[in-house]
Amino acid sequence: MINTETYSSLPERLSRWLLLSCLMAVGIGQSFIFTSLPPIGREIGLADVRISTLITAGAATFVVAAFLWGGIINRIGRVRSVIIGMGSYAVTIASTGFVLQEALANNLTPEQTYYCVFALRIIFSLGIAGILPSIQTYLISHTDIKHRSSTIAMIGAAFSIGMILGPAFASLLSGLGLTAPFYIISFLAGSAALLVVFFVKDSKHVRQFVKPPAINWLIQPVMPFLLMSSLSILSMTGVQQIMSFLIQDRFQLDVAQTTHQLGFAMMTMSCFSILVQMILVPRFQLGVVTLIFSGVAVGVLAQLAFIFLDSYAGVLFAMALFGAGFGFLFPGIVTAQTLLVKDDQQSRLASMNASMQGLGAALGPVILASLYQLGQLVPFFGLMFALVFMLIVFMYCKSKSGHVF
Repeated sequence: MINTETYSSLPERLSRWLLLSCLMAVGIGQSFIFTSLPPIGREIGLADVRISTLITAGAATFVVAAFLWGGIINRIGRVRSVIIGMGSYAVTIASTGFVLQEALANNLTPEQTYYCVFALRIIFSLGIAGILPSIQTYLISHTDIKHRSSTIAMIGAAFSIGMILGPAFASLLSGLGLTAPFYIISFLAGSAALLVVFFVKDSKHVRQFVKPPAINWLIQPVMPFLLMSSLSILSMTGVQQIMSFLIQDRFQLDVAQTTHQLGFAMMTMSCFSILVQMILVPRFQLGVVTLIFSGVAVGVLAQLAFIFLDSYAGVLFAMALFGAGFGFLFPGIVTAQTLLVKDDQQSRLASMNASMQGLGAALGPVILASLYQLGQLVPFFGLMFALVFMLIVFMYCKSKSGHVF
């Protein structure tokens, strides 16, 4: 938890938790679609490739839109940006549920359904792309530098919890109807938006009608940390992609057994990542240097465990280490970025970081799956090399940035 001195008044604490709840809702919105859309798409006659393009289109739009949100946030304000994003989220998810419901009732052809859902996924991504940078900028401006890493860790944990809850919500709520998750999740997002309208105030924001000084991405040096951020997300999504292949190949399991074992492995990784970000980082107020060194060390141990431990217990142990390593590394990298730029550049930085993370999330499954085709252990050697290289780059940047960290 973040020190109570930072959030001393009830309105400040309430604002903080409402915004973190919005991030959790965004995680739910991003992940529940992976569980809900494929079976509905097949039911209404969409090919698997077309269903995949619906998800890919949203991810690609997010990368571009997040990059553009920085200037918008400066103009209209952080809270308004969150409200617009959450409102767009609620409307588009409900509309998607309605379109799919009409298709299931044979009132829309598969072709009509595809194009409608495609357009709605793009609008959805355009809206939510501004939520993360808005909330990150708001929380940073309302937190002193001493507690910044704790704030970033809580942001990562909130989103991770949402990503875990999304598929669970979809599975549980689908008992009420195939499209029920869309309406209920839309209601939750809309309710969160209304609560932000009434309870979250941002007295520290000054609307910027003049473009702030450009960030010198290389000299400050911010770009290396943006690339590290992208690489860390790439490794996370990539490992999620190849883990089903590894478990099935290593233990000679059928599809049902693989799915069952994969669920435990994913849950182990997520729980340890959340544990580190929600408890260890805030509790011990870990700084950037400690976070990045710890993240790399634990991450390298995780790769060694993947390589040398052949049992299923060894895989779970490796996933626990991998999740913990990410839990240290992610807040360390993002906190380092925020310390390198001025206050009026934070929203631009946050939007660029969100875009780079989206790019990493899109590339991770493709890159690591390609490496897996070269050999079962190749992705883990590759990740180990990437982690060591990341540490070398960090040490170089630290030497160039003086006592910032």
